Amino acid sequence: MNRFLSALLCLTLGGLSYVYLEIQAVTVGYTIRKQEEQKTMALDRGRALNYNIAMLKAPHNLERKLAAQKIVLEAPRSWNTLIVADPNASKAGAMQSMSLAPLMNKFFVGTAQAEARERASG
Repeated sequence: MNRFLSALLCLTLGGLSYVYLEIQAVTVGYTIRKQEEQKTMALDRGRALNYNIAMLKAPHNLERKLAAQKIVLEAPRSWNTLIVADPNASKAGAMQSMSLAPLMNKFFVGTAQAEARERASG
């Protein structure tokens, strides 16, 4: 009888250990599947966000948005540009261009602002 009880106890402990390990294996499998789904969702979201960024940067979309807001962009005219003096130029030439620069900046900024007001009112 004693031998039977010890064999029964060993079989019971072995069976319970086997069932416990199977439950743990199933639990780990579910965890792995859930993490794979999360990874797939994150990769899909990343691709979608990259696509959205590319679409937002696309020139035709920018032009359409600017047109919807009635913003007109034009290339600058020659009188709208400022030529910066060559740093390798002589000191005398640089001094002359430096003294004219503030006056020219005021003129160009004032002209651009007046042109903007004129377009807004027109």
